[in-house]
Order: sequence, then C-alpha cells, then structure tokens
Amino acid sequence: MLKDKKILITYIFFGLFLTVFILGLKNISFTDNNWLSSIDMTQDLVSWYYFKNDVWRFPVGMNPNYGIDVGNSIVFTGAVPILAIVFKIFKFILPQDFHFFNIWYFLCFFLQSFVSFCIVKYFTKNSTYAFIASLFFLTSPVFITKLVTHMSLAAHWIILLSFFIEIVIKKKNKLIYWTLLITLSSLIHFSLTIIISIIFIIFSLDRLIVSKNIKYFFYEIFFSFSIVIFIMYVFGYFEIPVIDSLGYGYGYYKLNLASIINPQVFVPKGSFLWSNFLPPILVHAGESLEGFNYLGLGGILLLFILIFLVIFNYKKIIKTKLRPYLLISILFTIIALTNNISFSNISLIELELPKYIYGPLSLVRASGRLFWPVYYLIFIASIFVIYRRFSEKISISILSLLFFIQIIDISMGLKNIYNGNIFLEGPKKNDIFFWKRLDNQFDVLRSVHFNNNSFLLYKFRNVIINQNFQKTDLIRLARYNRKAASESRSNLVSLFNNKSFDNRTIYVIENENHLRNIKFLYKNKDVGFFFVNNTWVMVPGLKNEMSEKDIEKFENIGFSKLNLNEKKILNFKDNNSVFGLGWSHNMGSDGIWSEGNMSTILFNFNNYNKKKYIVKIKVRSISTKKNESLNFQIFFNNKIKKRYSLKNIDELNNHLITFEVKEGKLSNGNHLINFLINNPISPLEKYQSPDGRKLGILLESIELAEII
Repeated sequence: MLKDKKILITYIFFGLFLTVFILGLKNISFTDNNWLSSIDMTQDLVSWYYFKNDVWRFPVGMNPNYGIDVGNSIVFTGAVPILAIVFKIFKFILPQDFHFFNIWYFLCFFLQSFVSFCIVKYFTKNSTYAFIASLFFLTSPVFITKLVTHMSLAAHWIILLSFFIEIVIKKKNKLIYWTLLITLSSLIHFSLTIIISIIFIIFSLDRLIVSKNIKYFFYEIFFSFSIVIFIMYVFGYFEIPVIDSLGYGYGYYKLNLASIINPQVFVPKGSFLWSNFLPPILVHAGESLEGFNYLGLGGILLLFILIFLVIFNYKKIIKTKLRPYLLISILFTIIALTNNISFSNISLIELELPKYIYGPLSLVRASGRLFWPVYYLIFIASIFVIYRRFSEKISISILSLLFFIQIIDISMGLKNIYNGNIFLEGPKKNDIFFWKRLDNQFDVLRSVHFNNNSFLLYKFRNVIINQNFQKTDLIRLARYNRKAASESRSNLVSLFNNKSFDNRTIYVIENENHLRNIKFLYKNKDVGFFFVNNTWVMVPGLKNEMSEKDIEKFENIGFSKLNLNEKKILNFKDNNSVFGLGWSHNMGSDGIWSEGNMSTILFNFNNYNKKKYIVKIKVRSISTKKNESLNFQIFFNNKIKKRYSLKNIDELNNHLITFEVKEGKLSNGNHLINFLINNPISPLEKYQSPDGRKLGILLESIELAEII
C-alpha cells in the first residue's frame, strides 16, 4: 500500500512539474489568461466565460450567448465541457476572470503517465520497467503538441484507458466501464468519443466471434450507446441538427505515410521541429496540423524492434489474442490515411468517394487524429514484446537506453515549448480609451456578416473579455446550425435595409463592400462609425462622438466604380467590388450567391451623358427545387425593373438579366440595385450537401453599356 502511495505521489509530482515546465510560473495563475492567446485557446477561453456567466439552462451545456442565433453548447468548443460544468457550479465563489485550463494541463500529465504505468505494470508486474515505459507516454510529442494547441484533444489518457479496460478489467465489469468511458469522452471532446466508440465496437465484435452470443453483442451496443446518447442530449449535443455535425476536411486533415517519422509540426506561432536528429519532411498543411504523429527517435526504434521480434519470434512471444488490436491498427490507419494517400509530398493514391460514404466520414473530418490509438499501441506492444523476449534486467536496460535516445531527440521540441515559449502574445490592447467610454452602454457585440470561423474573435479578444458584453457572434465553431446562421445573416440584412438597428448593439464591419453599403444606408441616421482595432465599428447613437480623424477617414471611403462597357467579374473575396449586403461565397470560385431575401449591388458612375443605358448581369446558376420556380424582383434606385419566375437558368436569354435605364436616370453618383428573392432555398433542403445557406441566384458579372 505504501509503495502504491509513493507511485501516486510521484506521478502527481510529474504532473505539477511538467505543468510549470510548459506554462512557466508566470502563467500558473487561475486568473491570468494572456497565454491563452492562440485562436483555438481564445475560443476555449471566451466560450468558457460566456458559459460561466450565463444562467443554468437545459440542456445543461447550452451556451447561447456565444454565437447568439446559431445554436451552441459548451460541448462544441474546446473548453473541456466536464470541467466547465463542474466549475460553473462554484462560480459564486470564483473570481470573475477565473479559468481552469492550467488544472487541465496537470490532469492530462498526471493521467497520461499514471494510466500508462498501470497498463505496463499489469502485464509485467515490474514497477521499475513500468515507470520507465510510462515516460514514453508522458513525453509523447503528439500528446504534448495537442496540449499546447488544442487542449481538450490532449486527453489521450482516454485512449489508454480504453486499452486498460480490455487488458485489466474483468469481463463481468467491462460493459459498465466502457459505458462510463465513452460518456466521459463525450464530455471532453467529440473526436475522442468517435475514437473510443470504434474501439469499443471492435472489442465487442471480437467477443461476438469468440462467444457466438449475438444477443449479448446487441445488448452491449444498445446499453452503452443509449446511455451515451442520453447524456449527450442532456449536455447539449443536439442543440444543432445532426447534419450540421458533418464538416469539411476529410482527405485534407489527414495522416501522411511519413507522419510517424516527420518531426515538423505547425502551431499558431509557426512551425518547429521535435527532433535533434531527423530532418523535416515536406507534407501539406493539413497533414502538419492534424496528421502530426511523430514517434520520436526512441519510438521509431521501438517500432523497428517490435517488427523484428514479432516476425522472427512470433510463436514464442505472442501468447495473447491479437485479433482486435490488429483490427484496430488496420482500421484506424486506413481511416486516418483517407482516400488520398501520400508519402511526403508525393500523392500515391487518390480515390473519389461516393457521397453516401464521404458524408459519414465527414464526422471525422480531422482524420489524422484517428491514428492516435495505433500510435499508442506501437508503444504498448513494443514495450510488452521487449519484456517478454528478454530477461528483466536486460529489458530494463534496453528500455532505459531507448528512452535516453528518445529524450535527447525530442529535447529540441521540449525546448521550444519550455516556460511558455510556445504561446502567442495576446493581441495588443489598442483603443482602450474608446472602449472604456462605452462601458455599460451596450450589451451585444456582433458582426455585420456572421462567420463561424471569424478572425474578429481573435482581433477583439481583449475587448470581449474586458468589456463584459452579454452576447457576441464573433465566434469560432467547427459545428453550428448552418440554417440558423443563414437566417441570422438574412434578418440582419433586412434590419439594415430598413435603416434600423438595435441601439444596445455594436456592429463590427470586417468587409469594405459591406461598409460602403452601410454608409449609403445610414448617411442620415444617428450612427457613429469608428475605426478601432484597425476595423470599422458601427455604434448607434454616437454620430456626434466621432473624432475628426474618424470623420475624415469615413468620408474618404469611396464607392466602387462601374465603368462604361467594362465587364466586372464578381468574387466574394474581392474587397473592392460593387456588391454590398446579402451575398455569399461560391466555394472559392468566381461568382457570388444571393443569400436570404435581399441582396444589394451599389456602384458609382461618373460618365454621365443624356443617353439610354442597359445593365447586363450574367447569371451562372440559380437555386431551385425540381419543377419549382425561383421568384424574384429587381429594383434600380428603389424602382422595380424586372420580375422573374425561373425553373431553369436556360430560361434567361444568354443567361443574362438585363434592364434599361432611361435618359437622365443614370446621373453621376451612386446607384443601387436590389434583388428581392421570394423563395431562396439551401442545398441542404435539396439534399445536395450540408450547406444550410438560403441561396437564390449566382451572379458571374455585371456590365453597363450605352444603347445606340
């Protein structure tokens, strides 16, 4: 018993030491958040603050003030939901700016080392050997990298616990432990839930093969997942539609065949090497971000030893059932590699996946993470095989030598993360005087054009934290209600076109095209425009508070010109174009989609003479249901010009929308074209993709010509 206590205390000490080693003493405070400055950590911190400061709701994890209209729960951020919920219970005694992320660091270090020790100790019965083995897991480059970049995903001890259950726990208790483990994983990060669920199903299938008891197999699956799904419901997983859980990235954020020997990793501060010996291997960005799985030189040698000893001593060494572990290794490796298999920057295999296969795989969009069970099985299996093949003294000597090689190799990476070196400096606290002036006057900070991956969250990080806005939609969420987001954007465009505003809301304008449109709409309204944090913000009721510098800069914002006989190609990324509010992207290609009911084009014309003109708008596509029409009207300077009811784009002559402008109606100055779409429809409603944007017409270009 005394020996067990000493082991526990040793790993607690390791956890504390490594937490201080990485964070540095300056970042240990529970109220200092400067080190939480990367975009992922900013998301975790801000979502935690909004969750903590909100009232209790049901589902328990609901966090509607972080995102406003799009449906949200604490489970959709990296804020470690289980700790967020626990500490919210005690918020009445916690400091206002309290956070628990340094506690999470300690827990991960402690559990990563202690669980790995328990696994090795169980099959070797040797504490010294198990202790040395645990150091490989504790200093794993992939584990520590996740801890300093995407904290909740560093709970790799969850994966180790899944193997612990199968190796150590008696059969009659396995189901309870598995259910608890999958439930726990869902309260940390959904990616871990996917991993643990697949591992559980594989072990259950193996038991089915052995026992032939199909009833018990279905009982296991039903019992575990019914409880897990219930807990997921209680904590807010279904605050967004299931279809919105699908995301982009499968085939991009993946494993490279060279990942286990590639020591280079990309982090928010840049890239760095984990190895003193091995050079970086060229891979694409997605593979460096989520496909990073460097074993370390000692780990690579462990893998070589494992392969060698298994091949030449198979019958003598292996006296355990390998089938489920082999299946785990094969299946997870295949999923992690995806349908686009590469070695370094060389593409070996590229397969086109059917939509019905690609859809479910989109749940594991960052598929490089799914190699983690294989990564740790390499460590477990090689450590086990060495101990079974050699005597106790030789085994300890071999493992000690390999760890010495490992720590010398990865000391390069440890140096890069030591004492908080890995963390970004927080955004500069610009324009403090401006924001202090607005204290308690405004409740909401929101974007003019909602984006689930807004760079404004990072830019306005300190403002959101320090000004105590009750709500914001300057957020970063991988999963959100896409339909609600589209409706939110559409409703805001309608609000602006009616020249209204919420007088308790500050609006952030990140796009110059939107800024020009809003300037045109609110030129005679009591609205102030201020250039703060290198971004324009619109503040209701403060027009008279604008400084001379703000007024001059605002008045110099000119409207985009449309020259005679010039075909202007439209692209959503063009920040100096003629389109205004109510438009959306075309998946990175040229063209802009109307989104919602109202979309605006605003241009300046200075070649006036008393002639007739024609406006030609090239349409690339329309969004309709089969055998239904898209109905819309076009207004020029608030007067209706055309009405359309189209089932197919081919009903437009040359795919052109045209209308004439009479003599004297196209004077020098600014002109407004409005598209009023009666029945926009999303690709989701047409069962084409998870895209929830309410789309109408896709414009390619606009041209203005004289009528001769």
